Amino acid sequence: MPEHILSGIKAIVAMKLRRKGKLQREIAEYLNTNRTEISHYLQGRHPSKKVLRMSQEILKLPPQYAVRIINTLTEDREITSRIIKVLYNPKIEVREDRCILCGACLECPYNAIEMDTRGTVVVDNSRCRLCGRCLSLCPTGALKLVFLDNNRMEE
Repeated sequence: MPEHILSGIKAIVAMKLRRKGKLQREIAEYLNTNRTEISHYLQGRHPSKKVLRMSQEILKLPPQYAVRIINTLTEDREITSRIIKVLYNPKIEVREDRCILCGACLECPYNAIEMDTRGTVVVDNSRCRLCGRCLSLCPTGALKLVFLDNNRMEE
């Protein structure tokens, strides 16, 4: 069932990217799938209406909850982060007033978090795969997932 829901969310992302002027080839590359599947998404032939409705309901949730659900649908962090970036335009921010420089967040498997020369924790959001590991490891809640674009899909 998770792969069906992921397919529904990919269909919604494909439609959003198409409205932004992306070509089927570009969408297929971005979502790491074939053009036939994208064609089916854009023409409403796949996924089923039931799966698409369920996916839309997930995306109506507050972003912090929807992101957690989307992260559970596949182990492919690259695709997951691409989907989340199209839907919510998120980034991880560091609240310096809460950071105790414990270094727990520096264990990022994607090397998206490092200490700069001033001794401040810095997040490279272009490397971040939005797995949420750093958020759960931070003992003081100094890391925060911020959503810059909350425009919802009204499908």
